Amino acid sequence: MSKEQIRKLSFICAAVALAVVIIAVIIVFFTREPQEEEPGGAAGPSRIIPEGMRLVEDIYAGELIIPDFDIPELKYDRKGFSTGEDGITRYKDAVMGVDVSEFQGEVDWYAVKAAGVEFAIIRVGYRGMTQGLLTEDSHFAENFQNSGSAGLKRGVYFFSQAVTEQEAVAEADFVIEKLAGEKLEYPIVFDWEPPVPSEELPESSLRAHGCSGEDVTKCAAAFCKRVKESGYIPCVYFNKHQAYNFYDLEKLKDYDFWYAEYNPLPAIVYNFRTWQYSDAGNIPGIETTVDLDICMEPY
Repeated sequence: MSKEQIRKLSFICAAVALAVVIIAVIIVFFTREPQEEEPGGAAGPSRIIPEGMRLVEDIYAGELIIPDFDIPELKYDRKGFSTGEDGITRYKDAVMGVDVSEFQGEVDWYAVKAAGVEFAIIRVGYRGMTQGLLTEDSHFAENFQNSGSAGLKRGVYFFSQAVTEQEAVAEADFVIEKLAGEKLEYPIVFDWEPPVPSEELPESSLRAHGCSGEDVTKCAAAFCKRVKESGYIPCVYFNKHQAYNFYDLEKLKDYDFWYAEYNPLPAIVYNFRTWQYSDAGNIPGIETTVDLDICMEPY
């Protein structure tokens, strides 16, 4: 083959290679997946959102993929919350409250009322984490009577470790029996919290350890149904982790929500009626620290 032929052949091969590259670029351009818009308008890599989930921007944690529940979304203007030097959070017409148990000891409820507290959520009792016995809070009767005498509106809660719907109903009946027909302005609250193993209480001893969100959702619904049948207002307590990763809130949407998050503002996407915003509050009349609450829509 002459040099001229070799030169022509090389030119043809280069032209063919260039044409192949151009065709490949065209194919990629017209068949690529559209990019998902990132917050702020910048294009980023596409993300697959599982069915039944949604992508949200959490004010503290950034982007989160959470369950797409068919329940009301947060309707409060976060700019409307303010926290004073006293550590009390306020919002428009919302009212201030505390929740207490035997761990607060003797409470001067008249001093609490004078400090501006309008309601109290009082622990009736709890289910033991190992043997599962139902036990009355040692200060329930005293707190319930004295808070009412001081003029506070009252609700109650039960610390649940129910593992079946039948146990949850038994807990509701326990609360109703202890109330003995007394009037409540605020709800009866189902408060189920996952037991945490320790040296004193190893995982194997904790009867509710490893309970699924599906099972506890059924327990919450059974508790609330029984409370409603008794003529009281039912409510479910949870934090953000439980809301997004544990409970099926859509199955509890007929009941009020009491939400716990210890931050300056609530970050949850979904609506609640009462917010427990601190577990380290200081209120005149209570010698220990105490949980602080704000009821967005007073009862």
